[in-house]
Amino acid sequence: MILQLRNLLILLTITTISFACNTDKKEQQALFEEVMLMHDEVMPKMGNLRALSAELSQKADSLALDSLVDYSSKVNEMRNLSKKLKDANEGMMEWMRQYEQVEEGTPHGEVMQYLLEQRKLIKKVRDDMLNSKDEAEKYLLENS
Repeated sequence: MILQLRNLLILLTITTISFACNTDKKEQQALFEEVMLMHDEVMPKMGNLRALSAELSQKADSLALDSLVDYSSKVNEMRNLSKKLKDANEGMMEWMRQYEQVEEGTPHGEVMQYLLEQRKLIKKVRDDMLNSKDEAEKYLLENS
């Protein structure tokens, strides 16, 4: 009877640990996927950001050469927008350089803390990229 009770307790302990591990893995996987979805949403837009930045820089350079009219405020606006685009693009590059895969066996709490921080960082990258892209496209549309 004592042996059966002991075996039952061991089985319950193993089942509980196994369930907790599976729950931890699922929680980690869901957070990892959320981080990667944000990355994947904006990564393909990097080329577009570079193209918009180049277009704004080229227009700013052309206006700066015009000696008949003072376009300094427009030139500054375009250069500032171009810089925002470059900074947003560099933000993605920096995020990718610092991101590291979590090693197998890392405690759940550490994994979650790391992934939560990565989610915060990539959300800022995503927001910076989308906002600078929208702002530049709007500016170019309104000032064509």
